[in-house]
Amino acid sequence: MADLEARAKRVLSPVLGHYTWLPVARGEGSWLVTDTGRRVLDLTSGIAVTPIGHAHPKVVAAIREQAEKLSHICAGVALYEPNVALAEALVKVAPSGLDTVFFGNSGAEAIEGSIKLARQVTRRSAVIVFRGGFHGRSTGAMAVTTSKAGYRRGYGSLLPDVYMAPFPYPLACPIQPEHDAEACAQHGLAELDVLLEHQVPAEHVAAILIEPVLGEGGYIAPPASFLFALRELATRIGALLIFDEVQTGFGRTGAWFAAQKFGVTPDIMALAKALGGGLPLGAVVSPRELQEKWLTGTHGSTFGGNPVSCASGLATLEVIRDEDLVTRAERLGELMLRDLAPLRSHPRVREVRRTGAMVAVEFTDPKASKAVLKTALDADVLLITCGFHDQVVRFIPPLNISESDLRLGTRVVVEAVLGKPVATPA
Repeated sequence: MADLEARAKRVLSPVLGHYTWLPVARGEGSWLVTDTGRRVLDLTSGIAVTPIGHAHPKVVAAIREQAEKLSHICAGVALYEPNVALAEALVKVAPSGLDTVFFGNSGAEAIEGSIKLARQVTRRSAVIVFRGGFHGRSTGAMAVTTSKAGYRRGYGSLLPDVYMAPFPYPLACPIQPEHDAEACAQHGLAELDVLLEHQVPAEHVAAILIEPVLGEGGYIAPPASFLFALRELATRIGALLIFDEVQTGFGRTGAWFAAQKFGVTPDIMALAKALGGGLPLGAVVSPRELQEKWLTGTHGSTFGGNPVSCASGLATLEVIRDEDLVTRAERLGELMLRDLAPLRSHPRVREVRRTGAMVAVEFTDPKASKAVLKTALDADVLLITCGFHDQVVRFIPPLNISESDLRLGTRVVVEAVLGKPVATPA
């Protein structure tokens, strides 16, 4: 085979950033196989897209069977079983009351649709977001993304009427040096009150949009009290609370959705990534009474809810349910946290944290985190970073990964940081 990297660099746009140029030929469960036969442990799940690993036989069978019958007919042109069946299955596991689904193709589209729905239903325009949130890179989604200023470079004006409030992130909170997450949350809520007092009238706010656990922003979970307070505030001012569960959904946090993990039900959920089980699929999920106010024809998608994507998503959801992988996410998180414990006292490590199977190691600077990624890949373990400065190494293993494979990955990271072999805890 010709040099795939060289070919790619000749014909593909350089606008896309690359963690690696690994020439992947196929995936097998938790492993990637390169065009030379090299096997690499994938602890990224395609950035949380493959919750049951690569090429799961039930998903492959569902894709093949559906593709042989119908690969596409726009959902606005005709009805087809996978579209309806996935929506039915989805509302069964969603928080109570979120019973109506609009399918799109991606997380960015789900965010765009959620904002459009909120603005049209409330007849207001302002959207409050939180520092560190990542919601996509289309024009509207990028306007509400605050994880990195660099994403906005060179684009000029974006979606208007967006206001940013602090997210409870103790390691980056201005009331340092010493405080806990609850104190950080109270500071954030106080700043939110200031925002409503001085920048945007409450009656102008259509939506409060938040990732219940920051994804690209650093794998940071707020105290539940913070999300409860946002729920109360949104209800009080007549705004809609939107949870971006694109990365947290489908068992990743140890519940089907982070909303259930924290016991806070939003008005709207934006979903994607794991929803399609490896194929492009996004969704806006809300109570029917809201979507009935969404004016027919003012939103749509040619490919949204594609038959093959829906068949893949339905098979993935069934595997997660039948193998109880939502519960297993907690076990995996506990295992990773225990195996990574030797890093807690290392001078380059600020924190090791987790929410379900979302695990992060935050370093003092991005040079350290990027060095770990390189060393890990040299040892055939694929990881990626997150955080405002890419200073966080995140673990996103498939929820059905074997414990031995997972512990292989964590051991490689620990050894990369400590610079010496370590014994795997019993």
